[in-house]
Amino acid sequence: MAETNNTRDLLATLRDALRELELTLPLARESVDEIASQAARLRASVEALGEFQPRADTTVEIDMFIDAATAFLEAFRELESGIRDVQTAVATLEAELADGENGRET
Repeated sequence: MAETNNTRDLLATLRDALRELELTLPLARESVDEIASQAARLRASVEALGEFQPRADTTVEIDMFIDAATAFLEAFRELESGIRDVQTAVATLEAELADGENGRET
């Protein structure tokens, strides 16, 4: 019985965290879009600079920064798109718990 209560508590914590994340993601979307915009501007500027002079060590550092921004954007998109899958997985876990409890009661 204690294990069932612990499982319920953990599932409730998961569901609450997902709910909070779902509420936070739209707020973060504006900032993420701005990061994407500025990363594109940086990339265009570095490419234009490369046409005027040979690549310098500093442009390599900028390229690394742009790559990091791009990876961040991709991770954010995965987070946004994956939240529904995780919510479904938590709902499935809750249903399995309920089924298990119903099976023990009969």
